[in-house]
Amino acid sequence: MSKKNIPTDMPATANASSAVSESFAPAAQPLIPPTKIENGKSSNAGSGLATPFDSIKEFEKGQTEEGAFGAGVWQNSKKVLGLWTHADTRNAWVNLSDLGWKKFYSGSDSSVTAFAMIAGGALEKQTLVNVLIDNDQIVEMYAW
Repeated sequence: MSKKNIPTDMPATANASSAVSESFAPAAQPLIPPTKIENGKSSNAGSGLATPFDSIKEFEKGQTEEGAFGAGVWQNSKKVLGLWTHADTRNAWVNLSDLGWKKFYSGSDSSVTAFAMIAGGALEKQTLVNVLIDNDQIVEMYAW
């Protein structure tokens, strides 16, 4: 057996455990981009490096703000042309005049059920509906 394929020992240092940790452990990296720039150097807000929980909190904060300030658009005086549902959880759609097929907001079972009942009544009586569409889903509906 040839000895040229056998790995060599680690370089000798004063403290072998620190040599292993320094050579194999990557340096800590911030998870959130630097927010402050002073004298050409960037630093993270607060003390120390960010944790995974900080990035989750920032993500959730963004989701909350996005939901609170959605860019929904009202579509008024539309006629319900058809309904479609499937046995999948929270999967119901409505066909509206001039808009085509739109999915009902699927945040809860009761919201999908309520939307389907309102749209079904409007389809049966051939009345007009007003809908608020946000993120290509119907999040609010009025029928009379």
